[in-house]
Amino acid sequence: MAKEIRRGRVQLSRASAPSSPPIGQKWLSRFKARMPDIAGIWTRQIDTARFKATNYESVKRWFDAVTEFWIDNQYAPENVYNMDESGFAVGASQSLRALVNVREASSWKQIGSRQEWITAIECVSAAGAAIAPLLIFKAKHTNTGWIPAQTPQDWRFSTNSSGWTSDSHGYEWLTTVFEPLTKPTDRTSRRLLIMDGHSSHITANAIAFCMRNSIDLLILPPHCSHILQPLDVGVFAPLKRALAFETDATLRLDTGRIPRVEWVEMYIRARRKALTSHIILSGWRGAGLVPLSPISVLDRLPILSGPAASPPYTPPQQIDLDLSLLQSSPPDGTELRQANMLLNTTIKASHDVPSPAKRYTARMSRAFELTHSDNITLQKQLKEAEGLLSTRKIRKTGKRVALKGEFVFSTQEVHKLVEEAEAETARKKSRKQPCKRKSSGKVVIEDDEVSEELSSASDSDCIVVAVR
Repeated sequence: MAKEIRRGRVQLSRASAPSSPPIGQKWLSRFKARMPDIAGIWTRQIDTARFKATNYESVKRWFDAVTEFWIDNQYAPENVYNMDESGFAVGASQSLRALVNVREASSWKQIGSRQEWITAIECVSAAGAAIAPLLIFKAKHTNTGWIPAQTPQDWRFSTNSSGWTSDSHGYEWLTTVFEPLTKPTDRTSRRLLIMDGHSSHITANAIAFCMRNSIDLLILPPHCSHILQPLDVGVFAPLKRALAFETDATLRLDTGRIPRVEWVEMYIRARRKALTSHIILSGWRGAGLVPLSPISVLDRLPILSGPAASPPYTPPQQIDLDLSLLQSSPPDGTELRQANMLLNTTIKASHDVPSPAKRYTARMSRAFELTHSDNITLQKQLKEAEGLLSTRKIRKTGKRVALKGEFVFSTQEVHKLVEEAEAETARKKSRKQPCKRKSSGKVVIEDDEVSEELSSASDSDCIVVAVR
């Protein structure tokens, strides 16, 4: 990308691009020194739907509604809860820093293969407390051998064919876990339950149950839970790090398959370390809910603002500038930079131009150069995207060739077989006679169609664990 920006600055619009030496090793450090407003950061992955949904306007509308709702009901912190589920891969670990011998040639950490997914439904209050979880295993029936003897008595366990939550699990959690464990002593007090818009959370049975038991539901905006939900903001990440630490300790002893009972024991220890009052309260603060502070979240979001009005100033006298920029269509980077330098020098030397106007002109000329560089970058990206779409369009047309009869094929052999198949297809079409399809030993021509099979999860009831 740096090469494209430099090529756009030195390339003349009416001549061919001159050859230039390669970019030096210290170019990046010099570039950062010239651009104090630019800093290097570590990027984080985010889903496209989440990125588009987290805009200033939609989040502000949600906070406005939350503020009005909160003021009208005056909820106590111990009556405000956030519920969500998270999946855990049994045997999954994380990269860690370690002290090793400098003569060691390898830095690998041996781990076991991933086994299955186990879902945990967690719920935390704005007072810094966590209620008992619901663990969902991938199985047809719950086995008592999966439940350790030291499991807390109020924990719940369930199963289904996928290991994920479902509508029945959401309702069972609401009626058998949340309601009995959070019911206030004062029957006039209302509870607030914050959760995302997952289909298992807002079923008709769940909504009716909440209405009968004075539970107010507050649904998060779509694809915004990573910045608005306390569990996602500050709780689940420490929990998964603590579980990975427990997994590493177990894998150091045995890299084989981790039994479910051992995983539950690790989850109990990790949950005890991660779900502390301090971590839970930090999640509520990070989401801007307790204490209610929408500005702490909105300040991190981009805002679409109109163009700033230029400050009034006295027009300077007519100056003799180089008009090559006006006569160049489109202007090239070299002429643009030279014209901006001449303009800023002339304005600085003028005593009739106010200081705000001088600063504004310098910023506008700088913004013009940055926009020019962005334009060059976008042109390159557009060209590459058009090339990719053209390649995909060519790949989608025609037929798929299935290779049979051998185990390994070279690239040349594949190209040769494809050419033979296409020639055979063209020859058959030229005859214009219906004929039965023939299959050779290596090539079969098939339409490129892919079918997907969706399996529905079978649900089972929750069970309550009581340690005697």
